[in-house]
Amino acid sequence: MPPEPNFQTIKREQIECTAPFLPSLADGPVGVVLLERIRQFGQTTPLLVREEQPQRYQLLADYPTYRALAALGSDQVLCRVLPRTVSSLSRFSLQIHYEQAASPPASPIVQAHLLRQACQQLSHDELLSLLPLMGYKPQRYLLDELLALLDLSPAAVRALHQGILAPKTGKLLRLLAPEDQIALVDLIEAYRPGGSKQFKLVEMVTELCLRHERSVHELLGGWEQTEPRQDNAPQRLQGLLQHLAASVSPQRTDMETRFQRFVDAMQLPEGVTLAPSPSFEDESVELRLRFDNSDVLRQKWEKIRKLLQS
Repeated sequence: MPPEPNFQTIKREQIECTAPFLPSLADGPVGVVLLERIRQFGQTTPLLVREEQPQRYQLLADYPTYRALAALGSDQVLCRVLPRTVSSLSRFSLQIHYEQAASPPASPIVQAHLLRQACQQLSHDELLSLLPLMGYKPQRYLLDELLALLDLSPAAVRALHQGILAPKTGKLLRLLAPEDQIALVDLIEAYRPGGSKQFKLVEMVTELCLRHERSVHELLGGWEQTEPRQDNAPQRLQGLLQHLAASVSPQRTDMETRFQRFVDAMQLPEGVTLAPSPSFEDESVELRLRFDNSDVLRQKWEKIRKLLQS
């Protein structure tokens, strides 16, 4: 059972963040949204701290709020104080709860950092019991995947923490050398592809680097030299994705190009499209007709039916 809540107002100077890892992730300015929220409403949630010795406390969660309070010059902060005797399982469970409830919620890097600390103090079963608190199934491979994120290059770790790099994409970066990870993070920061585009970009670059045993700089150098300079970042990103797709699957790209020429030559009217067979597995094509509503289809169906039967 967690200890009974003990809320105190503590001098900020008495609170320490003893682990250097979290401050290393927050070397930029304090978030404007968080600062404005605290200016307007004050400190709405207590910081979680543990009493290390009389009048000295260790910060356990929500480092961004601690930084914001320091930036605003708050001398007194509201805290929930855990005693030195609190069990390790209760302590880590509360830390996770506070990080998940923070705004913004905990990044996968903060989660991995907490789990790495917990590995030194908890049993295997206790460790897995923390995963559901983070929204994961209690499975060992998920724990290992989270911990492995901490072994990425510092640039990749920071990008994951800041939300620039998606966790799914971060897993792919583990296959690349640190300098290649840095190059890809720079690329993602420059173009900011989101969701599936980000994953596809890293997936294709990773595959080509491993297939041809080349670095990211070597792989993209040729494209940068031949690609016409464009100020429009989305267009340039789309050009890069097309270049990579052609390099990964030249045969499929060639079939797509030839099929598009065929479609263009057909001069299809509005509302009519052609689609190839899935993955071009055969030479069949599918003609699709689009109607604004079912009434329009009924009106034209007799003519269409006669054409199909002729």
